[in-house]
Amino acid sequence: MNNNEYIEPNEVIYSEIPKRSTIKNHVGKKFKENILLFSTILSVIIGSVLGFYLRKYTKIEPNKKQYFGFLGEIFLRMLKFFILPLISSSLICGIASLGIAKRTANVALKAFVYYLTTTFLAVILGLILVVIIHPGAVSQNKIGDQTTDILNGQKISPLDTALDLIRNLFPDNIIQVGFVQFESKIVPKYKLNGTNDTHEIDYWYPVPGERPAMNVLGLVMFCLVFGCTISRMDNHGKFLYDFCEAINEALIQIIGYVMMFSPIGICSLICGSIISMEDISEIFEKISMYTLTVLLGLFIHGFMVLPSIYLILTRRNVFIYAKNMIEALLVALATSSSNATLPVTFKCIEEKNKIPKSISRFVLPVGATINMDGTALYEAVGAIFIAQMHNIHLSLADYVVTSFTATLASIGAAGIPSAGLVTMVVVLSALNLPQSHISLIYAVDWFLDRFRTMVNVWGDSIGTGIVAHLCEKEQLNAEKFKFQEFNSCNERSCTEPDFVLNKAFAIEDNTYETAL
Repeated sequence: MNNNEYIEPNEVIYSEIPKRSTIKNHVGKKFKENILLFSTILSVIIGSVLGFYLRKYTKIEPNKKQYFGFLGEIFLRMLKFFILPLISSSLICGIASLGIAKRTANVALKAFVYYLTTTFLAVILGLILVVIIHPGAVSQNKIGDQTTDILNGQKISPLDTALDLIRNLFPDNIIQVGFVQFESKIVPKYKLNGTNDTHEIDYWYPVPGERPAMNVLGLVMFCLVFGCTISRMDNHGKFLYDFCEAINEALIQIIGYVMMFSPIGICSLICGSIISMEDISEIFEKISMYTLTVLLGLFIHGFMVLPSIYLILTRRNVFIYAKNMIEALLVALATSSSNATLPVTFKCIEEKNKIPKSISRFVLPVGATINMDGTALYEAVGAIFIAQMHNIHLSLADYVVTSFTATLASIGAAGIPSAGLVTMVVVLSALNLPQSHISLIYAVDWFLDRFRTMVNVWGDSIGTGIVAHLCEKEQLNAEKFKFQEFNSCNERSCTEPDFVLNKAFAIEDNTYETAL
């Protein structure tokens, strides 16, 4: 077309018309990239609808209800199978890639300060809500006297719990770390009547014991020391690092294959849980306000407190960050296990939110072990709820004890389903509260456990992003300082600095993009 050629006002050049297929291709590309996410969401909906339908319109024999969750059980077992090698290889690689011990300590200090702060805030939030709502007064008239104590009167001291945590940090057998955890057993000492024991208990005392569970604290301690050691070695250290890195990459690929089975597994887990539960209307009628108090606390902490901390410290868009974590949160909802969700959390953090592996491989495994915001809130609310049902008046000192004890107990809780119910005994014992009604709380624990696991995983993810941002900021400040030193140095004759001040914090070719 010549420059002087006249074009009618309504005439449109064909090349300027946007192709309709462009939008279609874009939508198709996004769907292919997130097909697993959409499948997971759909599986949650189908599992819930199918579970309630079968529960209402069919009569399933009690001994056959477990079969509906069989595929979900297989999916959960496959995920748990990779927990030990994944945590080991990721922690060793993450710590070794951090390099010098000073830098490792810097990342660890930031992570632990975040863990303790958010956990304590969750406990305080739970105490405020349970005092204001007072759910125990509502449930008191609906629950009869219960004399059955499922714990047989055993009193677990908070001091014993703290000592057990320290003992687990230093296991005496590296092989047993994978399946045995140290736990003191509380046994009675009977009064003596001459040379014979009477049936009257004199006192309780702790004795060394074990329980079948992965000792993640001992595993973290070993990997921390091992990773720092190989970072100070030369050729042999490089070989060990490459070996662990290869194992980690292989595990991630295998877990990717396992996750293709996740929609079926999650659908089975949710359907089986709904079919197997007791009369839900009767249970929630008795402790409805307790359930609502816990859910309200988890909602406020997960959707208000944690995002606010992230926004204040990073100045980044928390909605984009949360959108990239949806897949991990849904898996946490279905599995009720922080450890089982860990492989998916790694994927969302590193591939979607672009967090450096050197940060995520340290912060996430440790966070899945000791950062239990949802569990801490749940334990604080549960303890005060039981006190309210028994008309036991608690002083300000009791609430302070509850705050510290719930924080400590949540750190000792394993990242497995219903672990918070076990550690709640520590809080009850610290306040000398009756433990008879803990069986009633257990009736809704399967339901609340899913939501508090979501909050636990979400808290770990937020903490990883905050630590990565703070480390990035320190790296930039260090580079600026070097740049100023270079400009002030008149002895050097070179025209360009030996380093490049980059706005991205890159570790091991993984860039934490500031676009978030």
